[in-house]
Amino acid sequence: MRHITKEDLNLLAHGCALLGSGGGGNPAYDLLIAEHALEKYGDVALISVDELSDDALVVPMAFMGAPLIATEKLPSGREFPAIMEILKKHGKKLVLMPAEIGGANGLCAFAVAAKMGIPVLDADTLGRAFPQLQMSSCNLHGVPASPAYFADSLGNTVKIHAEDSLSLERIGRHVSISMGSSCAIAIYLMEGKRAKTAVIPGSVTLALSLGQAALDARKKGMNPLEKLMEITEGVLLIAGIITEVVQEVKDGFLQGSVTIKSDEREVEVIYQNEFLLAKEEKKPIATTPDILAIVESEGAIPLTTDGLRFGLKVALIAIPSPAIWQTDAGLALVGPEFFGYRATYKPIKKEEILI
Repeated sequence: MRHITKEDLNLLAHGCALLGSGGGGNPAYDLLIAEHALEKYGDVALISVDELSDDALVVPMAFMGAPLIATEKLPSGREFPAIMEILKKHGKKLVLMPAEIGGANGLCAFAVAAKMGIPVLDADTLGRAFPQLQMSSCNLHGVPASPAYFADSLGNTVKIHAEDSLSLERIGRHVSISMGSSCAIAIYLMEGKRAKTAVIPGSVTLALSLGQAALDARKKGMNPLEKLMEITEGVLLIAGIITEVVQEVKDGFLQGSVTIKSDEREVEVIYQNEFLLAKEEKKPIATTPDILAIVESEGAIPLTTDGLRFGLKVALIAIPSPAIWQTDAGLALVGPEFFGYRATYKPIKKEEILI
C-alpha cells in the first residue's frame, strides 16, 4: 500500500492525459477538485490488486459524455456523492477505482475517496480511454455492467438494469445526453475476488511514473517527450503545427479531426472523444487500440481533444496498446473496424515509421 498525496496529483494528471489518447476529459478541473479534497481530508490509500479483500465492493467510476461539454458545464461536486449515498446501503467495504485511467477520469476517484476515507484500487478497466461503456476489460471477463448508476450536476440519479453492456451503452448514452452530455457514472460493480482477474492492474502507478518521468526530464534539461517515448516504447509519427481542427458534439460524443503539418508531411487524426485513426495521404499509419497522443512540442504536455487549437506546435505519438485489446475479442470491441474505419489493425512498430 502507498498513499497518494496532493503533490502526487500533478504527476498523475500528466500521465492520465497521455494515456487518455485525447479523451477521458481534460484533467485540469478534476485536478483542482482532487487537490482541494486531499488538502482538506488527507492522503488517499492506494492499494494493489493483491491487497484487495475478496468481499470488498469495487466501484469503477468515471464521467460520461462529450469532453468539450465538460469544459463549459463544469461538474458541481454533487454527482459522485449522490451515487455513493446509494452504494453505501450495500453494507460492504467500498473500494473505488477509475473506470478508465485516461484523462480526467483517472483522477475523479481520489476526491471522493479522500472525503469518504476509503481506498482507491491501483487499476482500471481500459488501460487508456475509450468512448463507449462496453469497451471494458470487465466486459471481456463477463462482469455484468448493470446495475449502473448515473448522476448529474443537480444530484439527480438514474439506476439502469440493462441486459448487456451494449444495451447499457445505448440506454446510458441517452441518459447522459438528457443530463447535459456530461454525467457521473458507476458501472461494472464487482466483488474484490472477481476484480482480481477482471481489471487491468497497476494503471495508477503507471500514470504516476509517466508524470514523474516527464518532470525529472525537465529538471535535468532533457527532452521529456523522448523520455516518455522510451518508457512507453512509443513511436513519433509526426512533429509539426496544427493547421486545421474540425469538430462537433454529435450523439453525445465530441467528434472531429485534426490536421498536423510539417515541412514535408501532413497527417490527419480522426477522433470520437479519443484519437482513433491517423492517416497520411488517406492511408492509415496508426489506429486504435494503440494509444495515439498529441503533445505540445515544448514540455510534452498532452492535449485532450477539447484543447486542440490552430497553430499549436505539437508532436503526434503512438504508444503500443495494452495487450488485452490486441486479442481477437479485444479488437472486436475497440479495433478500427468497430468504428467504421476501413483499416486493419497492425500493432505500431518503430521501424515501419519514417519521420
